[in-house]
Amino acid sequence: MPSSRYEAIPFVLDLVTKWQPKSILDVGIGYGKYGVLFREYLDIWKVDEPYSQRALKLIGVEAFAKYRNPIWEVYDKVIVDDISKKDIKAELAEEKFGLLFLGDVLEHFGKEEGKELLGSLNYDKIIIVTPLHVREQEPVYENKFEIHKSSWKWQDVPGLELQIINTTQIFYG
Repeated sequence: MPSSRYEAIPFVLDLVTKWQPKSILDVGIGYGKYGVLFREYLDIWKVDEPYSQRALKLIGVEAFAKYRNPIWEVYDKVIVDDISKKDIKAELAEEKFGLLFLGDVLEHFGKEEGKELLGSLNYDKIIIVTPLHVREQEPVYENKFEIHKSSWKWQDVPGLELQIINTTQIFYG
């Protein structure tokens, strides 16, 4: 689904506003909700800078082109392709991001594929939001990328802290 549960939003925004990354790679943007929130709280709240100035570099990746909508305009660039492709990962690995954000995305990768993805990107901080209990899910909106392939636990992402909020877990660091 191009959306996610709302419970993680305050925790994610607390981290992001504390860390103040200058660039964010948002993987699996779906509808684009987090992009709007990142732009608002990292750019719009800076009232000492011109309203139209975008200090935050916000790059999104979405594999399913049919999710495109006007909200995506908050991103500086949206790559519409499968991030597990070598050339896409290579393009993204050329830049170091202040924050890598995966909001309800990692469960759509197999374990090894997900770990390889995390290891292939260059970032200072990371936030991973994923269900505490992953249930079986087939394609949604005819999107094969929505299939759930794995369930992640804290031990799967060593070195990160864990926050559990209702049915959602957040790995960060």
